Amino acid sequence: MAKVRDSGGAAWGLLALLLMAVLIIETQCKNDTEALKTYNRRIISRREVNCNEDEYELNTQCCKKCRSGSVKNVSCPTDIIKHCVPCEKGKEFMNHPNDLEKCRRCRLCDSKLGWEVVKNCTPEENTQCACAKNYFCSPEGCDNCIPCTICESGVIEKQCTSASDTVCGTKEPAWWAIGLVVPVLILAGALIWCKKKQKGFTFNEYPSNTVYKPKPYENAPLIDTDVDLSSHIPGIVAEMKLTEVKKFVRHHHITEPAIDQSIQDCLGDVSEQKIRLFHVWYQSHGMKGASGTLISSLRELKMCAIADKIEQKLKASISTSQEGEQSYNPDTEQSKTCTQEGRNSCNDSAELSKAYTGSLEET
Repeated sequence: MAKVRDSGGAAWGLLALLLMAVLIIETQCKNDTEALKTYNRRIISRREVNCNEDEYELNTQCCKKCRSGSVKNVSCPTDIIKHCVPCEKGKEFMNHPNDLEKCRRCRLCDSKLGWEVVKNCTPEENTQCACAKNYFCSPEGCDNCIPCTICESGVIEKQCTSASDTVCGTKEPAWWAIGLVVPVLILAGALIWCKKKQKGFTFNEYPSNTVYKPKPYENAPLIDTDVDLSSHIPGIVAEMKLTEVKKFVRHHHITEPAIDQSIQDCLGDVSEQKIRLFHVWYQSHGMKGASGTLISSLRELKMCAIADKIEQKLKASISTSQEGEQSYNPDTEQSKTCTQEGRNSCNDSAELSKAYTGSLEET
């Protein structure tokens, strides 16, 4: 019986040892499993860092970047031909490889702010703008264009460029020409005296039957530079095309918004559009010197034929207006009497001339 009990105790002791060995082995397995997981994470982490230059990482996966001019249409592109879509031509662009879902909008070069297009927008490149003619770039990073300065002295030391304003100079007297002033004045005085002498000669001083006839331009009416052009505007713009009227008002710095507004107010009526545009200029200029400015500006803009026609129209209109005023003058009868007396004196002089000529023939 004692032997049986001893063998039973040994068995329980052996079982306890086996259980302890199982626990030790299980614990070791858990530790190995955790170590393996950590090792795998490290491998995955290394894989994230090792994406190619034309790829990007997303959720532990390397995705393809879309080329310039296109963006992705799936969350993780693997084929740039299937999974990338091009930007809309003329409206959108993307100028670098990317992982974006939307293209960028093309820049607008606003002519009303002095910009002009240097290069049109493409899917791969944004619009390139620059300051238009007669504008230069602002020093503050070229965010806006500024109108070039107009030199009141008329002397320009440096022309306006897209990056710098006009540099104006001052008018200095041409000393070499001052020495010519006195001889020119003397010559001009002599010519004026000769003309007056020719106009004022009498038949007694020059016995002949020559009748002096004034040149046509001597009695031609001159345009009053301060005449009110309001009533003449329809006749003025009738000699000009719409593009020529626009060119004229732009020359006098009428803004593009004001020009556009005048055009929009009279859509479909070109005649009224021209009248509106001219009114805008006339209101900004004022009556004083307006007709002179109009004619000289048209000639500066190489519209000489139009300038001549308008000048003739204004002269004829002003002359007719002056004749109408004279017809209502209460001194008209006196004027007629004076004219009749002048004719009689001319007839008397003619008789004297004939008599003097006859005496010369007898001699």
